[in-house]
Amino acid sequence: MEPRSDLRGGIPDEDATIALRLCVSGIRLTGYHGVHPEERVRGNRFEVDVEVECTSVDAADTDELSDTIDYQQITEVVREINRRQTFNLIESFAGAIANVLLGRFRKIAVVTVRVSKLDPPGLEDVERTVAEVTRCRR
Repeated sequence: MEPRSDLRGGIPDEDATIALRLCVSGIRLTGYHGVHPEERVRGNRFEVDVEVECTSVDAADTDELSDTIDYQQITEVVREINRRQTFNLIESFAGAIANVLLGRFRKIAVVTVRVSKLDPPGLEDVERTVAEVTRCRR
């Protein structure tokens, strides 16, 4: 088995540029978000996708979870916000998720959150509506 210290395959540090993007797709939720009162009572089905670009890419070389952002932690943030808050708009739901992720994980430089409302009420034969928010660290 190859030792972890040799994961780069002999590429010198000065010759390599690595960008790290992590994605968690299809986080399924039931939430009570929407502008119509019945949505706040009966709920809706949502799907959330999160993409993060990291400032520290050590994990590509070290193979250590501590050098990246754990997918489980990203998912927990999404579920926590869904559970604790309600939103009129999926745009603000996506924005809240992006803000919390940027605040909680210093390694994130850019985060994009897509919130889909599945089978949106009042829109016949529409599978989903989607709002996408991208936030960058200043």
